[in-house]
Amino acid sequence: MKNIKIIYKSKNGTKIISKSNIIKKLYKFKVSKYTYWRNILKFIFICILAILAIYMKIKKKSFPIFKNMKLPPQSLLNIYINAHKDFSTNLTSPIYKILCDEKAQLKKEYNLTIIETNKDNILTLKRRGYGENSKIHYIWKLYKEGKLDSKYVGFVHYRRNFPFKDNIPNLDEIFKNYDVILRRRAYFKCSIRQQYNRIHIPHFLNETVDIIRGNYPEYYKFAEIALEKNWGNFGNIFIMKKEDSIKWGDFVFGVLFEFDRKYNLTTDEDIRNLIIKEF
Repeated sequence: MKNIKIIYKSKNGTKIISKSNIIKKLYKFKVSKYTYWRNILKFIFICILAILAIYMKIKKKSFPIFKNMKLPPQSLLNIYINAHKDFSTNLTSPIYKILCDEKAQLKKEYNLTIIETNKDNILTLKRRGYGENSKIHYIWKLYKEGKLDSKYVGFVHYRRNFPFKDNIPNLDEIFKNYDVILRRRAYFKCSIRQQYNRIHIPHFLNETVDIIRGNYPEYYKFAEIALEKNWGNFGNIFIMKKEDSIKWGDFVFGVLFEFDRKYNLTTDEDIRNLIIKEF
C-alpha cells in the first residue's frame, strides 16, 4: 500500500502521481502549511467547545471556567460635585465625581473622576438659567436610562459638602429609618413663600404651584405646606436611594419643563429676556 501509485489523466497527457500528492491534485490546495494547520487547530478547538457545551447542557452543569465568576457589584454610593470652576477639596474617595460643563473649565489636577455634562444634554442651551440643575438633570437622565447605577445617589456643591466628607456613614442603617439625607436647615424670619416674593417675581411661584396642582396633584398639598414653613434645605445637597432620586427628578424636571413650555423658553437668552420683561 505504501508504494501505491495512481494514473492521473490531464490535457498534457497521462501522469503517474504518488499517494502523498493525491489530495493536493484532487482539491488543488494552494494554502501554506501554517494556514492549513492553523485552520485545523481552530476546527479542533470549536469541536471541543461544542462537545463540552452539549455535555454540560445534558448534565445541567456550568463550565468550570465560569463557575466562580461574579458580576461586578453594584456601587453603593455615588456623590456628584457640581462645579463650574476650580475649587479646593481634600476629598479622596472614588465615590465622589466632579460634574462640569466642560473639562476646560477646570485647570487644576484632581484625583477624582470628572464628568462633562454638556454632551447630549438637552439643557445645554439653558445651562446658565438652570445653573447646577442642568448637571443634575444630566446625571438623573443617565440613571433613569440605566446607564449609571448605584444603590444611593448624592449631590453636593463645590463649596458646600456633607460634614462626613470621606468618612461615609453606614447608609444601609440610616435608610432603614429615613428616606433622604439633607444638609442643615436654613431659617428665615418669614415663610418660604414670603421670602421668595421679596427677591423674585411672585407670579412665577404661583404659576409653578398651579402646574403642580394640575399635573402632580398628589404633591400639591405638600407644596403648600412647604411654602408656609420658615425653613428649608437648600443648595441641592442630598443623598437618596436611586429609585427615589429618579422619582424626584420626574417631578422636579416635569414641573420645570412645563413652565418652560408655557413661556416658550428654549435658550438662556429667552430666560433672560423674560426676567427683564417681568422686572
